[in-house]
Amino acid sequence: MADLDGSGIPVDLGAGVTLVAPGLLGSAERAPEMLGGRADEEPPATPALSDALAAAGLQQVHGVQIDAVEVPATGVDVRGPHDEGLLLLQVPDLGPESPQVLLQVDEAGVATWHFPQGDATAPGTLEFSVRREVATAPIEGAADSDDRGLAAAIGRKLMSVLVFPAVERGVGLLARVLAAKYEKTSRPYRLRTFAPGETRTAGAGNLADRGWDGIDGRALLFVHGTFATSHGTFSGLPDDLIGHLWHAYDGRVLAFDHPSLSVTPQDNAAHLLSLIPPDRRLEVDIVSHSRGGLVARAIADVAAAADSPLSVRSTVFVAAPNTGTPLADDAHIKAFIDRMTTMLNLVPDGPLSLPADILSGVLDVVKILAVGAVEGLPGLRAMDPTDPGLKTLGSAGSPDIARYAIDVEFEPTGSLLSLVRVKDAAVDLVFGQRANDMVVPTDGAAGAAGVPGFPVPAERRLAFGRTPDVWHCSFFSQPPTAERLRQWCHPDQQG
Repeated sequence: MADLDGSGIPVDLGAGVTLVAPGLLGSAERAPEMLGGRADEEPPATPALSDALAAAGLQQVHGVQIDAVEVPATGVDVRGPHDEGLLLLQVPDLGPESPQVLLQVDEAGVATWHFPQGDATAPGTLEFSVRREVATAPIEGAADSDDRGLAAAIGRKLMSVLVFPAVERGVGLLARVLAAKYEKTSRPYRLRTFAPGETRTAGAGNLADRGWDGIDGRALLFVHGTFATSHGTFSGLPDDLIGHLWHAYDGRVLAFDHPSLSVTPQDNAAHLLSLIPPDRRLEVDIVSHSRGGLVARAIADVAAAADSPLSVRSTVFVAAPNTGTPLADDAHIKAFIDRMTTMLNLVPDGPLSLPADILSGVLDVVKILAVGAVEGLPGLRAMDPTDPGLKTLGSAGSPDIARYAIDVEFEPTGSLLSLVRVKDAAVDLVFGQRANDMVVPTDGAAGAAGVPGFPVPAERRLAFGRTPDVWHCSFFSQPPTAERLRQWCHPDQQG
């Protein structure tokens, strides 16, 4: 353990790790045995985080714990990044075949990702700059340690330097190529049944294995969003609702697993049609979440073709970016993954399969950014508000499709404000003054003006209003959501 005296003089933590922490008074220690924690204590990482990191091939090489308070920096010139209240962590450079990233979870549980700075001050080292501020106020309603989604410890600043094997060097810096490589394994295409008892199980009910007996006619189709899978996204739906829907649709309840980073919603929709046997005709009601709403609109387009094996009767848009989201812009991708990681840590919703599921997708993006991939991700770019395709997506679909929307305005509190708000102002760093659910604009689910069927009328909309209790990924465990799905999703529903 090393003392921090507030001066900003480099402190040697051993194994080539150096910490520069101007303005912090307390102690720091390196603990490589456990993720960001001490060898003699329970590790702060929950199984959801540990399992997701292992599945993504990310291993900790250095863990640093800081117990400190803020004081004025003295005794050293702290020019450069420290003028902005940052501290610096230096670690040995393991070479281009072993990229490294840093995950920090601060004293209040806010999780942020950091990537090496361009020019290290010492040869053979990597430098990470992170916020020096000591967080003191947890967010309102944050999960207790037993219920935390990612990091079980709170009250200490934990920094974990993670390494992963680089992909083949010949692929170049193409984000799309790297994402396709990752998603081929972690997010393969699959059309599956969503039967009682299997909705939280990965890969259950795959129609390619099960066969299509009894799957024809009116059906209910669940479509997940970015970073996600069906068994994670919809895991919060109550069992009694799943049973009701299964009975109402006579066993024709399906879910569409698909990649969401490396391909466009139009690609997703075209692939869905390729999974349906030519002798089947499906007439679907769709429940979509997040980017899945854009996939649903693309499905309506391809379903309009005369030879399509599928037609769309209705669509429920839950937190859909129908008018786009600024987080999909290349400049805001880091803010995107920081928000998702923090929210999964502090306010996990439903079974731990949800944070583990989404985190695995976030880690794909982390690895892409870590190797310096520069080309945009098609699946995310489709949600960019400047993408002209947003205004025409779904316009070829039938004007008779019944559309419904569910949305919320999430109200950040406590230390979460430092992640999302301009300092000393009530303005979101990404969304500005526009209401949002931490990921998409609140009015996006009912939006998409100019496209037939939009905006969704008020009588077909469930608005949770402004609340700190519901955010982008927590709709499906909310009783009002289940109640509306019970009303809106029925094979005899006429719209």
